[in-house]
Amino acid sequence: MAQSQMPSGFDLHSLWYDSSLRSVSQSAQLLYTYANAIHGFSTRLTPEEADSLMTLPGVISVLPEHRYELHTTRTPLFLGLDVHNADLFPETGSSSDVVVRVLDTGVWPESKSFSDVGLGPVASTWRGGCEAGTNFTASLCNRKLIGARFFARGYEATMGPVDESKESRSPRDDDGHGTHTSSTAAGSVVEGASLLGFASGAARGMARRARVAVYKVCWEGGCFSSDILAAIDKAVDDIVGLL
Repeated sequence: MAQSQMPSGFDLHSLWYDSSLRSVSQSAQLLYTYANAIHGFSTRLTPEEADSLMTLPGVISVLPEHRYELHTTRTPLFLGLDVHNADLFPETGSSSDVVVRVLDTGVWPESKSFSDVGLGPVASTWRGGCEAGTNFTASLCNRKLIGARFFARGYEATMGPVDESKESRSPRDDDGHGTHTSSTAAGSVVEGASLLGFASGAARGMARRARVAVYKVCWEGGCFSSDILAAIDKAVDDIVGLL
């Protein structure tokens, strides 16, 4: 949406979005409004309603919902971090002010990779939160795992309600992918780690002193673009840092 074209009769962009939506559909509901990464909103429309929305003043583009699948790669090599660089991730107090925000399947907070031993207070610039839900309480966050949120409106608009007998409607990771990626990026040192007793050693993330904030956007039926964008929008609002 082109913010400069908002009619003067609206005090809030969300009211303008809702009015625009009502003009093409009386039944559609706003799923999300976006104010940081982009300006706009998400909803569910018929193709004809989407075409009508595109003709309204201030509408720059109308994009379809997309469903994405998870993929795992050799992360350090992919990021060019397979060679140790002391300047990139210094072992100093200031490195603990970095917040790595991960959009994935959530987090298993009990993992030792999210131990906050040795970390000081969270910076006052952090505005994020720890959302409670199925099998997850706000008290599970700590000075390492400083934020945990979940986004399911886009998923549920297409797939129906999250089946809580199969997965947690919360930041809880029932898949393992999100816990893997977030601990790879910024997991604390875990001594004596092994795979079924083999390859024993210390497991650690690439930026072990960084804080972690998790945004669950992927569910059993996939990861939907409206939820991903909502998480990015919220992550930008929570604090400036790596995403």
